[in-house]
Amino acid sequence: MTRKVYAREIYFYLICLVAIIIFIIGLVNLGDNAIGYFYPTTYVTRANMEPMYKEQYSDLNQEEIDKMIDEEIASSLKMERIIALKGLFRGALLVIIAIPLFIWHWRKAQAMWYMKTDSD
Repeated sequence: MTRKVYAREIYFYLICLVAIIIFIIGLVNLGDNAIGYFYPTTYVTRANMEPMYKEQYSDLNQEEIDKMIDEEIASSLKMERIIALKGLFRGALLVIIAIPLFIWHWRKAQAMWYMKTDSD
């Protein structure tokens, strides 16, 4: 005896697949942004800032220029951490959405799979 496959059942399994993909993307997002939060990457370095600051602020001494460069680097690192923190929340939200989405659709699909037909 062959089993009848319903379009609704296929839909439930497709949504389960989408939920798994969302979950994986959320986990990757969480991992990437966790690394970005604890080890932020900035392209603002003393080597590329010092010549520009010396040219622009030629009336300041070296200590004042160093202080401005340190503040710029700290500001850049802080901004990278804020961006990574937002990414952490986004990844967590994707994971939180994907889990109930998968569970609900999986249960519905399994209920349809085991459903007995009246024609038996």
